[in-house]
Amino acid sequence: METIEFRTTNFLALSEDARNESELILNLCDPNDSTPFHVKLGAACDICNESQVLRLWQHGVCNHPPSPGFDTSIYFFYITILVFAVLGNSIVVYVVCSSAKMRTVTNYFIANLAVGDLCMAIFCVPFSFLSTLILKYWPFGGELCVTVNYLQAVSVFVSAYTLVAISFDRYLAIIYPLRPRMTRFQAKVIIAVVWLLSLATTLPVALYSRLFTPDLNFYRLFGQQVCIEDWGTSQAENESRMAYSVALMLLQYFLPLAVLVFTYTRIAMVVWGKKNLGETPARTDRIARSKRKMIKMMATVVMVYTLCWLPFNVLMVVREVEHSVDEWPYMIYLWSFFHWLAMSSTCYNPVILCWMNNKFRSGFCNVAYMLPCLRGCVDEWFFTQEPDVVRINTYNNYSRSASSRLVTISLKDDTIIFKSRNKNGQKRPSTAYNCRNFLQMLEDTSSESPL
Repeated sequence: METIEFRTTNFLALSEDARNESELILNLCDPNDSTPFHVKLGAACDICNESQVLRLWQHGVCNHPPSPGFDTSIYFFYITILVFAVLGNSIVVYVVCSSAKMRTVTNYFIANLAVGDLCMAIFCVPFSFLSTLILKYWPFGGELCVTVNYLQAVSVFVSAYTLVAISFDRYLAIIYPLRPRMTRFQAKVIIAVVWLLSLATTLPVALYSRLFTPDLNFYRLFGQQVCIEDWGTSQAENESRMAYSVALMLLQYFLPLAVLVFTYTRIAMVVWGKKNLGETPARTDRIARSKRKMIKMMATVVMVYTLCWLPFNVLMVVREVEHSVDEWPYMIYLWSFFHWLAMSSTCYNPVILCWMNNKFRSGFCNVAYMLPCLRGCVDEWFFTQEPDVVRINTYNNYSRSASSRLVTISLKDDTIIFKSRNKNGQKRPSTAYNCRNFLQMLEDTSSESPL
């Protein structure tokens, strides 16, 4: 229901005394009898400065229409991405920090990307949807207004610049394989530079963020404020604000996107076109599968980054150029969807950049095995998604249908441990294989397996 219809319904539902009092207030705000009633009611509720207008709000005439379906959807979708982003990126950071073998150059960048996405999820998601979509005002105070706005912008730039750093690391490693690889110290220096650039680029956001009371009765009568970037009202200040907004979009979106497209396209061309002379057919097939997986992963990174941020950035530029679009009645729904889509990028990066890596997958499984309730899920995943891993230990002892009930897989570091039971429940000796040796043995014996 639109606001005008809702307020008119509330007015007509008043008692006779309250309705007469409300009519007197409407005439005080606009004594012109030729003004349409809905226009007079809207002006009285929103912009009339008469002290008696507060009585209209007390009578419930000026209330905004409820939107329980929209509010419920907002809570569900934003809380979902918040939970997944915090859990996924926290596990990525833990996997890198908890194992000395995982502290490589690329993994440092991946951990920094996870930290940036984690900060974005914590500072962007809850504050944005609560203040903008649910409450319609800022309830967290002036200090948090500056801090949250600044850290929101910083975290977005950290994620974008870290993706660029990852692409450069892979570009140098694949295009120039004979050159010395980047050291861990150099990676730490680049990460520090990423943070310094992000802090410096977004500094005007902190300088111009403040609490502001809009000239509407909802804010003026009840003392509510919003958190905005206030650059001033003069023509020069408006032009400065618009130029900075366009520069931010270029630096945060289009420039990183151009670098990602260039580097990953070059990598794909080199990897796909590289010849592997003297290789066995089995090894050639495995290398071809590895190529397709790498190209698919890189294409997914670029596509997700593009699709998540392009609509929101375009909308922000349109709002800066043409302010009248904010008066469109469905703008709140469009803005919330585009904003949610941009924030959801914090959930995809752990999947794209980490889960497709064998070592990170092992790290995720190790974390899952710390929780007894998830051990069965990890076992089931291996039986359904990695049947070849189970096959080598089961085909000599059990039927394929019984293997999922009789074999338990546990993961520790780089070792896959099989603990088998026979049909009478008696334990059989455990067998441990190193991941690399195990996969090689699986390839060597695949032609002999009856399965």
